[in-house]
Amino acid sequence: MSFLNAALLPGLILLVGLPLLIHLLNLRFPRLFEFSSVKHIRETIAQRSRVFRWRHLLLLLLRTVFLVLLLLAFLKPLLRRFDSSVDQKAARAVLIIVDHSLSMEHKGGGLSSRQRAENEADKILATLATEDSVDIVTAGQASQSCFFELSRHHAEARQFLSALKPGFTRANFTQANGVAARLLAQSSSRPEIYYLSDFQRSNWANVDFTALPPTARLFFVDCGPPQRDNRAILGATVSQAQILAGDTVTLEIEVGNFRDQPMQEPVKVVLDGRTSFEKEISVAPWSTAKVTMPVPPGGPGLHQCEISIAPDDLALDDHYYLTIPVMEKEGILIVSDSPDPKRDAVLFLKTALNPYDDLAGSLVPEQVTAAGLTSARLAAVRKIFFTHAGTLNDATCKLLADFVFHGGGLTYFLDGDNDQANLAALERAMASGPLPLRLGARRVAKNVGTGAQQIIRGDFKSRYLRLFRGANRQNLALLEFYDIYDAAATGTGNVLLTYADDTPAMASLNHGLGTMLFLNFSVSEFSSNLARQRIFPAWMQEIVKNLTSEEPLPLSSQVGDAVTDEIWKSELTANPLRKPSGEPLEVKVESLGERVGIAFNPDELGFYTMRGAKLLHSYAVNPPPDESDLRPIDRALLPEQLTEKGQTGFFVQGHDDFENLILGKPIFHWFVLAAVVLLLVEILFQLFIQRAASKPT
Repeated sequence: MSFLNAALLPGLILLVGLPLLIHLLNLRFPRLFEFSSVKHIRETIAQRSRVFRWRHLLLLLLRTVFLVLLLLAFLKPLLRRFDSSVDQKAARAVLIIVDHSLSMEHKGGGLSSRQRAENEADKILATLATEDSVDIVTAGQASQSCFFELSRHHAEARQFLSALKPGFTRANFTQANGVAARLLAQSSSRPEIYYLSDFQRSNWANVDFTALPPTARLFFVDCGPPQRDNRAILGATVSQAQILAGDTVTLEIEVGNFRDQPMQEPVKVVLDGRTSFEKEISVAPWSTAKVTMPVPPGGPGLHQCEISIAPDDLALDDHYYLTIPVMEKEGILIVSDSPDPKRDAVLFLKTALNPYDDLAGSLVPEQVTAAGLTSARLAAVRKIFFTHAGTLNDATCKLLADFVFHGGGLTYFLDGDNDQANLAALERAMASGPLPLRLGARRVAKNVGTGAQQIIRGDFKSRYLRLFRGANRQNLALLEFYDIYDAAATGTGNVLLTYADDTPAMASLNHGLGTMLFLNFSVSEFSSNLARQRIFPAWMQEIVKNLTSEEPLPLSSQVGDAVTDEIWKSELTANPLRKPSGEPLEVKVESLGERVGIAFNPDELGFYTMRGAKLLHSYAVNPPPDESDLRPIDRALLPEQLTEKGQTGFFVQGHDDFENLILGKPIFHWFVLAAVVLLLVEILFQLFIQRAASKPT
């Protein structure tokens, strides 16, 4: 306990002796001579009552204690709280760190946690005197401060606080502590640091306080609502890296249910603001679930996809945005020296790649012979299929090796008489080690009933075998292969499928930027039953889509992360990039001849677009998914983390706590109340004495 008016103690302490002085003066007061009978009666009463005999001393004690209590009340006693200081004259150094993450936008009781934090910060500012200095730091993905150093401009700090916009990123409190340490480095006062946050676990799990001064007092102000239920769309992906016109893509959407009640409601997908699809999803309490939806994105160009669920108290994570680029039709080269390309393997392969009339599908296959495989042919395509191929000379193999090295995709059906020599020549041209399969003699089944081979195992995590995952793996049991090569794995690349006799059936190899697939079977109707299975066209098209080695732009980005792209200079000059709100956005530009590289840091959620006569570029921006789980950290953990460096930390709340933590909690009213109680005791004691004196004997 300490006193605000301790300087008054020497002067007021003399008042404590006033009752004693009055008592001593009463001892010398002139004596009165009474009648002997009255005197006899009073002496008789006094002899019967010990209290009556000691009444003067008791009254002296009561009056002395009464004055002591009043003296202590005048000295303004304080009860030390939150490690408060006894020096009331020292100027305060106050730093307010405001959580500026997405979770602070959760609304409970009509106010968001950010708005509660602003109200609490205003209460802290109200406790400052004119000589006290202050600064405000926002803790987002990047920390920002109101002033470059602590300032006495309290009005500007309030303006900074009132202008605070919603946050969409994570809160990096370790970085904010580094900013706080820099701001407090020149302060001679004992600093006070206030953390205004909802103390969400993802933001506070690994906060480092070691950069802060050892003398700092840390105060944690919980601004989150009591009930923190939330539902959110955590992410969405498409089933393939390259989407062609006419394709139907599968959206895989992840939804989180962070509350005690199960969730069962529809997920809505809207394409280009017009076409919509819905599918219901069920999510158990405090868990996540995924739902898949087949969606036709439309014709060539960019398409904007918005996924949503019913809004709740944190509406910002109830939407998810994707930009889906759709390419024109893609040419596929089929290399075959089959004597009748309009029949058997070439026909089956062409039909699988484009089963529509008049080549209405997204893939346009074209057949050439091995001798007709030139650099001009290779320059026009990105994917090649080989079936019943003729002899490949060294020059052609060199072209193929360069084609794959620079990002091309090659799928080779080992079903021809020249495949053993062709693979050896291709291996020499690549000059990077052996191919994944070493071929031996070709096995031709003379008796289909007993000589058929079947797949026994596979690497179903491979993107080329996605159609055979889970329950669809039973489709492999329907496949029978009659003509195959005796082959052995060389140890390079990956063996993806294996026959029952351990002969490799499918292998892959990466060469430079491209990929090569070797399939130890044929699609010919006399060599397998593959072409007669319903899975065959889907499998071939899946291989085509996943052979691409080009890294497309991500379908979405997270707010706060840099977005980069390469566009035509004329597009940027005539069409500014605009935020989701419609405001133009300044971007960083790097000249690349007729094209420019652009980069920007998004600070809003939604689509950043560049439009001319049509949509030229679109960039989808979403919030970080770990901000959707609003469960707070255990309060007891934060003060425990401060013991290593010597700081002290407390959880405080409300204006009374902010006032009390400056110097301490005023308790003078307790002493005034005690003095009043003693005064009542004295009055009652006096009444008791008078009653005892007047009582007849």
